[in-house]
Parts: sequence; structure tokens; C-alpha cells
Amino acid sequence: MSTAAILLAVMTQLDWSSKPLGIAPEMYRTAKSGRRAVEWFRHAGDPAWGDPVTNYVDRFSVVKPVEGDRAGAPLLVVLHWRGAGWPGKGVDMQTGLSDDKDRVFSAPDGFYILNLDDIRSYHVLFNRRHSQYWWGGTDEYRGPVAADVPRLMKGETPCERRVLDSVEWTVRRYGIDRDRVYLCGNSMGGQAAYAIGLAHGEVFAAVNANVPATVWFAAARLGFVNGAGRDVEHWSVARFAEPPVCVEWSGVDDMWSREREVIVRNLVKRKWPHMVLWGDYGHCGIVSEARRRNDLVERFDWLSVRRNEAYPAFTGADCDDALPWPFRTWKPRYGWFSGWKGDVTSAEMEIAEGAKPSGQINAYFRWRNLRDDDGGFEMELRVATAEELGTRMFSPPEGAVADVTVRRIQSPCLAAAERVRWTFGCRSGEAVRDEHGALTIPRLRISRTPETLKIAR
Repeated sequence: MSTAAILLAVMTQLDWSSKPLGIAPEMYRTAKSGRRAVEWFRHAGDPAWGDPVTNYVDRFSVVKPVEGDRAGAPLLVVLHWRGAGWPGKGVDMQTGLSDDKDRVFSAPDGFYILNLDDIRSYHVLFNRRHSQYWWGGTDEYRGPVAADVPRLMKGETPCERRVLDSVEWTVRRYGIDRDRVYLCGNSMGGQAAYAIGLAHGEVFAAVNANVPATVWFAAARLGFVNGAGRDVEHWSVARFAEPPVCVEWSGVDDMWSREREVIVRNLVKRKWPHMVLWGDYGHCGIVSEARRRNDLVERFDWLSVRRNEAYPAFTGADCDDALPWPFRTWKPRYGWFSGWKGDVTSAEMEIAEGAKPSGQINAYFRWRNLRDDDGGFEMELRVATAEELGTRMFSPPEGAVADVTVRRIQSPCLAAAERVRWTFGCRSGEAVRDEHGALTIPRLRISRTPETLKIAR
């Protein structure tokens, strides 16, 4: 048994914990937002976070379940877009969101919602105040500064520390179910959700990254790229717990979505779970608007995934659509008086050859856990029907072939096993952990008729 496998098994089983916020938050306002009660808090930033977060008074709000306080409820952590959190505006702009079911960051009635004000976090993700780290100002990205990458790989940013400590404080105060903590974000908050969420599978059950504003902070934080923005081939799995299930949707007519393939190909390489959706809906955070261009948006119930349950990661499926990135044409325009223009009205974009304006990766697969203990492991796999998905734009196949990587196995002996025996229908064989710690069963044919994948030592 390798050291990486042992560490991976141990981290999967342990509850993550962090110290509470260094300075106790003060509740300074309560109100109603739709059918929910909302509490607002403020406190001086924790010095352990480092500058520039401590330069401001930190504010956040907690939206309660419709029925009021209750122990053991799930929590949705919301990271907002840039501009929603400017001092004096951020908290006020969070008040009307809890009952708006058309937003990407809405949550079911029984959830708590933690809204984190973003100005002191997401636009300073690299802990520097240079806009070039977000959009470059040219049509050629130069990659993160080489000195930033080692620090980012360790999670040493005020943004990440502040998010994790705030989540821990909320979990303790309201008695949240630790196996049902979810992270989502829109735009810059989407990139932060990608980076922080995927790096902390010991905290989050699942992640929804909506139209992430560029990919480079996330790629550097997860160790996918080096200081030149090139893929890192030799990557250590020992730094991370099993990653959460991740859903992401981006716009093919959205300049912030360029270079999305950097993240996707690295998720595939490491056999991490991902569902990718795209459409020509621009930089969109409104579910109904996005569904007009891709009606698979929000059809997967990512808020039902649990941190203490196994799940499959699908890669290389023959039903996947071709990625529209890298853009075949992407050319920002520059005006002498107005500055650089990069939005959809002033940038020229053309998707990659062979791609569709609306598409999906892994959106058709569904699963159900049947057994996960020392006696064995059983998981039901199938392909969803068009009727089940509610789609008129897509035609799910009768069956699809994909590599299936089983993650977050709860049985300690199976989670630590270097080699397992598997059966799936009439097929059987052995699977061995790869260099990334992944236990993959290659090229399974999954159909609409549920089939049980069985694993044993």
C-alpha cells in the first residue's frame, strides 16, 4: 500500500475542522428576506488571513431555513461576483436572493445559506492589486507569476483562509450537517468556487462553478499549471482529499469563459469528477435564461450529493460533446478613450472547429449507492432518458462507454486498497490505483437499464 493511498484513505474519513474566526463576529442586523430570516455579521478580519483581507471590516450574512433554526440542516456557501461586495453595497445586495429560485445560488427551503461579501477576496485572489492577473489586457495569456504558484498550491491566500474559517464558524454556530456543505459562485466567485472547492473535498460535498471568470487562479491553486501557464505533468495527489463532485457551466459567447479547456483537461487527466455545460447565453447567472440555450442546466441535483458517500467520476465518455474551447478566434478590442474592451459586444469570438454552441460533458450519467462497507461495494450506474432530464435540445444515448473512477469509498479497507476486483454485468476484472490515486475501471458500457458495479478486495 503506497503512502499516498494511506493518506488519501485517512483524509477521506476524517472530519475537517478549523479554528473559529479569530475575532468573534457581531450580529448587527436581522430582517426577513422572502420567507426566510436573515442575520448579518461583521468583524475585523482575522490577522491570520493576511493582507489585504484584514484591511476591511468583514461582513457576511446567514439566511436561515424557511422553517427556522434547526440542527443538522445542510449549508449552501455562496461566493458572489465582483462588484456585489463593494463596501456599503455587498450585504444589502444579498438580502433579496434567498427566495429567488431563478438564481444559480438559490437553495431549497431546508438549507442555511452563507453569503460571503466578496470585495476583499475574489479580485485579490493572487493577493496583488494588478488587473492583469484577471484579464491580461492582451489576447495572449502569460500565466500566473512563477512566485505565486507555490504559495497558491499551499492555499496561502487571504481569500481561501477567510472562506474556510467563515464556513467553519457557521457550521459550529448553527449545527450544520458536515456531510452536506456545498459551495457555489458566479463569475469571479465561480472561479473561487472552482479553486477553493476542489482543493477541499474534506469540507465540501459538491461544487457549482457558474461562468467562472477565467481559469488561472483555480489552475494554479490546484497545481494544474506552472508559472508559465503550462500543464504540470508530475502532480502530487497527497496534497488533496478526495475532490467533491463539480458542476460547471460557461458561455461560448462569454470572453470570461475563454481557456476553459485548461481546467477540463486536467480534471480528466486526474480522473476528478466534473459535469460541464455550455451554451451561447453569455456571462449568465440566471437559470431560466441559461436553460433557453442549454436545457440541461440545473438538471442534475448536485445539492443531494453527500460528503460521506461514494460517487463515480466519468471520463472519456463517447457521448461527450466536443469542447468549444480553445476559441478558434478570440480578439479583444482596444479603444483609445474607453480602454480595453473584452465583453461579448466588443470581442470577436468563434468556437473551436467541430464544437456545438450548446453542449455537455457527463450530463447524462446517474448513479445510486447500494452498499459500501467492509463486506463489499455496490453502486448502480445508468444513463438518464430525455424525459427524465426534461431536455428537448439533446438526445441522450441508449448507452455510452466511459472510464469510471470510484471515489470517496467509505469502507476503510477498500478505500486504502491498491488493487480491487470488480464486476459489472457480464464483465469483470481488476483495477489498480494510478499515479494520481485514482481507482479506475476502464471502458464500461453504461445503458439506460440500471447495472450494478461491484467492487471487492
